Amino acid sequence: MKSVVFRKIATVRRLGLLRVLRIALDRLFLGALARIFNFHRWHAEAPMSARPYRNTVARLVNELKPHSVVEVGCGLGSILSRVQAAERYGYDVDEAVIRAARFLRCRKITFIQGDLSAVSLQHIDVLILVNWIHEIAPESLDAQIAPLLPRARFLLLDAIDADGPNDYKYKHDFAFLQGKARRISITRPPNEERSFHLFEVLQ
Repeated sequence: MKSVVFRKIATVRRLGLLRVLRIALDRLFLGALARIFNFHRWHAEAPMSARPYRNTVARLVNELKPHSVVEVGCGLGSILSRVQAAERYGYDVDEAVIRAARFLRCRKITFIQGDLSAVSLQHIDVLILVNWIHEIAPESLDAQIAPLLPRARFLLLDAIDADGPNDYKYKHDFAFLQGKARRISITRPPNEERSFHLFEVLQ
């Protein structure tokens, strides 16, 4: 019991009381949404307030001034909602979370149930794949991305630090993109054990 209390005190000191309260309120709201739409509770535990790296992703995308942006594994659409693009498409394999995302975002973003193979857009300025690719082997990820590369200008991926947590299956170095895309930046958000890699697709 004492260890739980000490952990909570440490969290408040690290994040500040106001942010801790905001995270708690956001989790309550998303928890209620999860019960209504029956999506996985992981999404309720990871609101934007608890995952500020999503602002970093949106900023990197917005700096490219894209017209069309596709995010696969979009969840509730918190990244896409901060992206400035005329066309925004979010894909997720969880039908329930897609329904909740449509409810939250008032249909300003096109949400579609599916994975990478479901993406049909013929021109993609930025393709975002973050926070799930570390569950997929490099050769499988390569095979799934390959059909989309001829249609994409930029690719934004995240990589878990080599010395980061061992509960991730794969810590990609994206060697499989050699000759297909040129890495143009690596961005590390504060207090994260991951970095974001922006690639320009070689046409």
